[in-house]
Amino acid sequence: MKSKLIIVDISSFIFRAFYAIRPLHAPDGTPVNAVHGVLSMVLKLLSKYQPTHILMARDTKGGSFRNELYDQYKANRDAPPEDLIPQFDLIKELQDKMNFPSSTVENYEADDIIGSAVVQWKDKFDEIYIASGDKDLMQFVGDNVKMLDTMKDKIYGRDEVFEKMGVYPEQVVDYLSMLGDTSDNIPGMKGIGAKGAAKLLAEHGTLEKCIELKDTFKGKKLINAFENHVEDALISKKLIQIVTDLDLGIDHSETDFKFYPKPDFIEFLQSLGFKSTVKKVQDLAYNEHLANQEVVESSDSHIMNKDFSHEIVQDLDSFYKVLKDSKVLALHFVYNEGSIVSREVNALSISLDGKKSYYIPFKTNAKKCFDEKVLSEIIKLTWLDENKVIISNNVKRDLSFLMSKDITYKAGYFDVPQAHYILDSSGRHNLDLLATQFLDHTIGSLNKGEKFEEIEESRAAELVGEISNCLFLLNEKFNEELNIKKLHEVYDTIDSELIPILADMELTGVTLNKDFLKTLEDEFQTKLDKIQKAIFDTAETEVNLRSPKQVGELLFEKLQLPAKKKTKTGYSTDSEVLEDLASLGLSEIPSMILEYRELDKILGTYVKALPELVDSKTGRIHTNFMQNVAATGRLSSINPNLQNIPVRSENGKRIRKGFIARPGCVLLAVDYSQIELRLLAHFSKDPTMLKAFKDGVDIHTRTASEVLGKEISEVSSNDRSKAKAVNFGLMYGQSSFGLGKALGISRGEAKEYITMYFERFSKVKGYLDSLKDYAENQGYSKTLFGRKRFLPDIYSKNRNIKSMAERIAVNSPIQGTAADIIKLAMVNIYRRLNMEELETKMILQVHDELIFEVPEDELVNVKKIVKDEMEHVVELDVPLTVDMGIGVNWFDVK
Repeated sequence: MKSKLIIVDISSFIFRAFYAIRPLHAPDGTPVNAVHGVLSMVLKLLSKYQPTHILMARDTKGGSFRNELYDQYKANRDAPPEDLIPQFDLIKELQDKMNFPSSTVENYEADDIIGSAVVQWKDKFDEIYIASGDKDLMQFVGDNVKMLDTMKDKIYGRDEVFEKMGVYPEQVVDYLSMLGDTSDNIPGMKGIGAKGAAKLLAEHGTLEKCIELKDTFKGKKLINAFENHVEDALISKKLIQIVTDLDLGIDHSETDFKFYPKPDFIEFLQSLGFKSTVKKVQDLAYNEHLANQEVVESSDSHIMNKDFSHEIVQDLDSFYKVLKDSKVLALHFVYNEGSIVSREVNALSISLDGKKSYYIPFKTNAKKCFDEKVLSEIIKLTWLDENKVIISNNVKRDLSFLMSKDITYKAGYFDVPQAHYILDSSGRHNLDLLATQFLDHTIGSLNKGEKFEEIEESRAAELVGEISNCLFLLNEKFNEELNIKKLHEVYDTIDSELIPILADMELTGVTLNKDFLKTLEDEFQTKLDKIQKAIFDTAETEVNLRSPKQVGELLFEKLQLPAKKKTKTGYSTDSEVLEDLASLGLSEIPSMILEYRELDKILGTYVKALPELVDSKTGRIHTNFMQNVAATGRLSSINPNLQNIPVRSENGKRIRKGFIARPGCVLLAVDYSQIELRLLAHFSKDPTMLKAFKDGVDIHTRTASEVLGKEISEVSSNDRSKAKAVNFGLMYGQSSFGLGKALGISRGEAKEYITMYFERFSKVKGYLDSLKDYAENQGYSKTLFGRKRFLPDIYSKNRNIKSMAERIAVNSPIQGTAADIIKLAMVNIYRRLNMEELETKMILQVHDELIFEVPEDELVNVKKIVKDEMEHVVELDVPLTVDMGIGVNWFDVK
């Protein structure tokens, strides 16, 4: 089945629906014509095009960076019609109740989200449709990307774009830059119409080429346009160009969508008076169910083509003999829904050749289920046999299960998704996709609402048998590719070695002081109540402080504070706006709202939520460390994300007091000091930078000294802060515009600072440029240890796409090497702790920092071990150094 992503420009849908649908009202009198129109358009999309994935892109309530580039941008637009305003929140609720994956990014528009998703995910789907009537988005049409105009029911490919506009997709930006756009107040070039712009681009290709040849043009209007309106065209181009490198806050795999109307969604529709729509929704869900059934049937026929067979084991002695004689096997455990410490095996499947699977049920509705003794014997013949290699879909999960039963594994192992991650870190690594992509096989799945332990035995054997057979075949393919691409050493010495360590860390968990967090909850709630009361008393009115609309009305209408950003839906009250207002000193309220929002977020996201995740059996939190998510090679943490506990604010930092050592132990936190800048010095061989690190001089102070021509003693804290921003910004390809914004200085000043920086650190620029050249020549970037990040976009003809690939080419070798270094350090430390039979446990990794739970009588020895292993894990031209902290809780170690 082809993967099909539809990206919906929901902001466009809302306005088109409002003006297309006659006035409608819910039983309580609320206008709902836009809600009805949006729902109808979305249902049509789902019914007609049957996407496998969907993403809703929506404008934020604030303005965008384009308003800063051109203060007249969209300035001619009126406020939304009065009847539309209450429908925005209803449409957001509709979107949430339909479980649509969505993305909004502060300071950017829906077009930027769509452009970023298309460019970044183009290779992840067989087809991508952009559902929008916005002609700006036609610039992305081509190959597997098409535009879908739902109002006209027309699909635009490359030829259809030319038919409509007279130019091809790659010329759309230049075409619209000449033409302008009155709806967005984009000036364009006065005197040039649609036909004229298309003709110029047909003859000369690009706007820049037209400007270059302007002296050869004839005709009064054309000459005037290129004599007096070139600057208008260039600013128009900046406004029309769509950003493609946003962090969308969602992975492409998370856009997976299966529509099923839950009772609360049906109730929501009924509350709006959409009685006839309820039946359509239920019919659509039924059709989706039939489509899923068809997928299972086609999967069955595909199994025949693969010549898979599945045996439900009856004769254990014969099966044990076959198992003993095997050397390499794929083993898939089907676990129940228990926590990491109480997980049990419901069934398992083993494949010895990728063709036939053996199914053993333990806790299902099978005619004959086997007992724990059989499971123990199979584990003994597999995981406890040092001569075997076990192929798994999730080795870490399997090892944590064995560890929870105090079973010490001896077999070798091969983790299929992790191997694929090394081969393609930017891709998806779930087994369903890998089977489809590399084996041309669709793995069957449970239907919605089904439980594995309740399905018919032969179907259960087939479902898990497919998994074990596919794992065996993928093992053969990926092992071969790792050899061909010279990546086996990365897998063998880094990623594979780390798997049991992460399993142990997850199983160990970290103790949470629930009493402290309850006290903190009460304190923060009291503070929130006081702040709210102070705001109400000062403003002499009450508003919902969680409502941007009401906050905007309070600040800019009642208090008459200067409004800097206004959008289609009202005033922007984002943090940047509030900080600017607070700095003016005209009212205390903006700073109070900032404090309220910060406390409210911390309270809801961490203080209240974390205690709910404490395991009842261990009294500890058990996060899940992922090493095949971040393309740079960094580890990530989910359920909960313990790498994201706030550190920038005092209120946020206090959450760390809730993470404590068990009685008789302390927490030891050890983090690398400026590891990425040390790697930059090592790779670039810049003498000034090398000397600073070798002499133990603070690198940011040294940078400020060099660039500003000051003595070290004369460098102020402000000078150092600027230098720090430059050191990190330039390492990741930051432009003068980005740096200027970060430092609050003009683009010209930022450009001058960058020029001086590269004069003083001349070898740094040469090195950064060489990384782009290397990626262009090889097709990938590479870390010190040989980890490769393949960059096909480095060859793109689209400048925006190529630029993004170049930034990755600069970033990945440095950040990827730093990630590899701490992984290797973790491997070495773990080995030393076990070798010396210490009770110390490594419990957390937060990028460049490791946290240990250390018995007090082991502290001196463990500090020495950790420092030694972290600082000598690799020899560089500059010393690696670590900072250490000790405390009874995570806060106190700093």
